[in-house]
Amino acid sequence: MTLGNRIMELRARAGLSQEEFGELFGATRQTVSRWELDLAIPEVQKIVQMAKTFGITTDSIIGDGVSTFDMAFKRFVCGIYRKKDTVIADTERLTIVFRDCKDTLCAELYEGVQENKILRAFAEFDMNAKKAKYAYSDDGGKITSNCAAEEIIGKKFERAQLDRMKRVETFFVRRDSKPLPTVPEAGFKTCLTKWRTGTKFHCKNGEIFACIYVGGMEYVFHMAPEMCENIYVSIVANEAFELGDCVGRQYFRIRNFGDNTEKFTVSFSLLNEEFTKVSLPSGENGIVFDHPASAADNEDGRTVLESVKRYTPDSITVTNCGDELTYYKDDGDMVERFEV
Repeated sequence: MTLGNRIMELRARAGLSQEEFGELFGATRQTVSRWELDLAIPEVQKIVQMAKTFGITTDSIIGDGVSTFDMAFKRFVCGIYRKKDTVIADTERLTIVFRDCKDTLCAELYEGVQENKILRAFAEFDMNAKKAKYAYSDDGGKITSNCAAEEIIGKKFERAQLDRMKRVETFFVRRDSKPLPTVPEAGFKTCLTKWRTGTKFHCKNGEIFACIYVGGMEYVFHMAPEMCENIYVSIVANEAFELGDCVGRQYFRIRNFGDNTEKFTVSFSLLNEEFTKVSLPSGENGIVFDHPASAADNEDGRTVLESVKRYTPDSITVTNCGDELTYYKDDGDMVERFEV
C-alpha cells in the first residue's frame, strides 16, 4: 500500500471530501488529489498534523504496509455547550454562538471543517436602542454589513472556550448512506424528525442561513440584509407529532426587520433558564386539530402547533401562523446529518 493509498484511506475513513480534507491541512483539493495519486508527497509537518488530527501514529500513514484501519480512530465530537449566559452549538461544519451580554444580545456563525472554522457572520442587538449591527461574508469573500466588520469577519473560532463550558449534549455526524424514510413508510412524526436532524447551511442571493437541529432543539442563524434588513437568530424547542410540529418556548431571539416597526421586531434572552422538552399535544390517539393562530402565543411560553397542510412521499408542508414551511427528505441545503 502506497503513501497515497493510505492518505486516501484516512480521508475516506473520516468521511471527508478532498476539498474538506485539504482545508484541515492548508492544502487545495488538487494537492490532495496529487497526494492520493502518489504524484506528490506531503511535507513531514502535514503528516504529523494528520496523525494528531485523527488520533493515529505517523507510522500508520508512512509505514510500509500499515493500514490506518489498524489504529484507533478519533472521531470529532459534536455537542451543545452551556455556561451562564452563553450557549454554543458545535458540529463538524458549523458553530453558532449565542450570548446575552447585559443590554446586548450577540450571535456568531462560524463555518469550516472540524477544528478549523472562521467567522462568517455576526449579529448584535442593542436592547435599549432596538437596533442591530450585522455583517456576513459570502462565498466569494464579499462582506455585507452596516458597521465596520473587516477586522472581525474571518477570525478563527477559539475552541479553548469550550473547555470552560459544560457539554450538555453529545452527538456525531452520520457516515452511512442508508436512505431516509418516506412519508408512506414512516408517517409525519418520524419524517419530520429524521429529515430535519442535522445541519442546514446556504449562503446565496444576498442571504446566509444556518440551522442546527438536534434533540428537539433548533439553533438558527438567518440574515437577509440585501433583500430587506431581516435578521433572525434563535434557539427554540421544536418537536414533531402525528400531524405536524409542536413549537415550544424560544430561549433566545434576535429579530430585526425593516425599519424596526414590524410587530415581529422583538428580541429577548432566556439563556439562564433550563431548556425543557416540548409537551406534545394530547387528545385521542395524541392528535389535536385546533391550535393557536397567532405567533404571539410563542412569546409567553405557550406552544404553537404547525399542522400538515399538504405532502408528497418526499416533502411535507406545514402551516406556520399564516405562512407555510416545507421540509424535504433530500434537502439540498443539508450539509450534515446526525446519528440518532
